[in-house]
Amino acid sequence: MLSVPHHSGDRRTVRTVGRLGIVAAAIYLVLLAVILLSPTHLDRDADLVFRLAFRLFPSANGREVDFGLNVLLFLPFGGLLAPLLPRHAWAVLVIAWGVPTLVEIAQGLLLPARVSSIFDVVANAAGSLTGVLLVAGLRRRLNP
Repeated sequence: MLSVPHHSGDRRTVRTVGRLGIVAAAIYLVLLAVILLSPTHLDRDADLVFRLAFRLFPSANGREVDFGLNVLLFLPFGGLLAPLLPRHAWAVLVIAWGVPTLVEIAQGLLLPARVSSIFDVVANAAGSLTGVLLVAGLRRRLNP
């Protein structure tokens, strides 16, 4: 748990940071929904990201880069889950696996230009769970 500020300026700062966090989370979730539920693959326009990834990892193939980018895409999702459900590990696991699974099912059934993949489910869930672990570790470090 974060320490409660004693100074009114500290409280305002905490409230402002909290509001900015909520706005940032909302923007991320909207962008995530657009990326995941767009009728066509948006990564066609992500050539720069793929070139950068291939430059950082020259021996990687396209599937590996795609997997890594899917992990990164869901890191913030897990980071958002961790504080919402700090004492409900099973719920976090269900959501971390369930959301990507439902997204891939929706893509397969409703978006004919998209390709549904179990690899995407695994990568997205791995990203979510990694985000959860990073936030949990950070909280433990800040609040021993």
